[in-house]
Amino acid sequence: MAIKVMAAPGPVCFPIIAARDEEFEIVFSKEGKADIVIDSSVSLIKRGLPIDMILLKGLSMVYPDFGKKLILWRKGSANDYVARAIIGKENLGTEIIYTENQQDIMAFLKEGKADSAILPVTAPMKGITLEERAAKSGIYVPGSCSAHLDMKYADQFKDAYMKGIESFRKDPEKTAEYVLSRLPNKFSVDFIYESIQKMVPVMKEPEDYSILKEEILNAKQ
Repeated sequence: MAIKVMAAPGPVCFPIIAARDEEFEIVFSKEGKADIVIDSSVSLIKRGLPIDMILLKGLSMVYPDFGKKLILWRKGSANDYVARAIIGKENLGTEIIYTENQQDIMAFLKEGKADSAILPVTAPMKGITLEERAAKSGIYVPGSCSAHLDMKYADQFKDAYMKGIESFRKDPEKTAEYVLSRLPNKFSVDFIYESIQKMVPVMKEPEDYSILKEEILNAKQ
């Protein structure tokens, strides 16, 4: 019987799709039960699922730092929860502007409607990763993407996940095209392979993330 992986349809699932390992049955859902659940670290915390393994870090960055007006994609996103935790911890008073369109972020920065932003690591500017910025506030963030899993599958899953990452390194475009063909929602081929190339695989248990957990669970929706 295949090992069931319940996956969020974003960067967290790209490597396990790329592995093309028939031992794993990938289901795109956030409801039901599975042997392995992979999602953003923040989403796992919100869902009440312990993080057993950090998969990837560095998906998002703060540019240039928190200013007076920060724009980010979607209220209630993982970036939103971490940003609000940092702002609250440091009493920054930063106003958050939300958008449903990623293109708005660059436009707002260019037009001066926002002086800072949280952007994907694939963006053409240099910032500090959200995990690194949170650490400066004393908040440990266990990576961008993580897994809750039955530990008897940990080594097998880790090997397959790293095989998928290696596929991206060897043939990024063809691997990204294959991943795109398996996804229920659409990304650009460039984003798929660039995000995996720029993120850092971690593949280990997290440290104590209780401060972040408290911030997320107590945050206003």
